[in-house]
Amino acid sequence: MNNQQKTISRIVEYSGIGLFTGEEVKLRFKPAPANTGINFKRTDIASQPKVSANVETLSGSKRLISLGEKGAGVKSIEHLMAALAGLGIDNIEIEINGNEVPAGDGSSLLFMQLLKGTGIKTLEEPKNIFCLQEELKVSDGEASILALPYDKGLSLSYILDFNGSFLNRQCFEIEMTENNFSTEIAPARTFGLSTIIEEYKKLGWGKGVTDENSLILHEDGTITKPLSMSPAKLRFPNECVRHKILDIIGDLYLTNLTLHARIVATKSGHYLNTCMAEKIFESSKKQVHN
Repeated sequence: MNNQQKTISRIVEYSGIGLFTGEEVKLRFKPAPANTGINFKRTDIASQPKVSANVETLSGSKRLISLGEKGAGVKSIEHLMAALAGLGIDNIEIEINGNEVPAGDGSSLLFMQLLKGTGIKTLEEPKNIFCLQEELKVSDGEASILALPYDKGLSLSYILDFNGSFLNRQCFEIEMTENNFSTEIAPARTFGLSTIIEEYKKLGWGKGVTDENSLILHEDGTITKPLSMSPAKLRFPNECVRHKILDIIGDLYLTNLTLHARIVATKSGHYLNTCMAEKIFESSKKQVHN
C-alpha cells in the first residue's frame, strides 16, 4: 500500500441530475496540493465559497449527507466520497454549480471510473493514517455500528435486515482495497423502500430518480425499477447490502483519515454512520494529543 497522499493528475468534468432535486448540475474536478483536503467550490454563488468535506462541516445526515460552511451547502456527497476513499484520493477541489452532487447511476462506479481515468498522482506528503486503538460503538434502536482495533487496514461488515419484509437478511464482509472496492462495492446502486415513496413526494424529494439510478424494494420481496415498476436486473444478488457498505465507506471518509479499523454495522444508515465518523475523528484527535 502506498502511504503517500494522492490527488488527480488533470481536470475532468461531469454533468448530471441530482437524485433529490432533479436539477442539472456540473462538476469540475481539479487537482489539489497536499494537505488541502477535499473541498467543494460553489461556482453558482458570486463569492464562490468553499465547503470542506469533513465531520466539522456536516449539517445533515437524514437520508443523505449534507455539508454547510460559510452560508453555502452541498448535499448527496456520499457516493462521490466513497469513490474518493476507494481511490485513496486525499486532496481534490470540486467545482459545483448547484447544491447537490449528481446521482450518476446511483452508485460510485461512474465517479470511480471518471477520477481514475485522469490518472492518480502521488504527492510527497504522507497520508493521515489512523489506527484505531479503542473500541467505539454507536446505536439507535436495533441499528448499531461497532468499530474495533484492526492492524491490517480497513475491514467492513454489514447486516441488512428488515425483519422479514422487503428482503431476506443479507450479510456482507469485505477488506477495503482499491480493487475490492472497484469490483465488489462501487457498482452497487442506491435503493429505497416502496413505503417511503409517498413521503418523498410530500417532501418534494426524489425528482431525479430514474429507472437507471435507483432500485425499489417492495414488501413482498420483489425489486423493481422506480418509475416503470418493471423488474430490476441486479448487479449482484446482494446489491443492497453492498450499497450499505458503500455508504459507510463514503460517510467515514468525512474523518479525512485513512482508517485502520474493523467496522461491524447492523441496520445502520447515514445518521449512525456519521455519528461513528465523529467518534473516530475525536478518537484520532485524542490519540494525537496523548
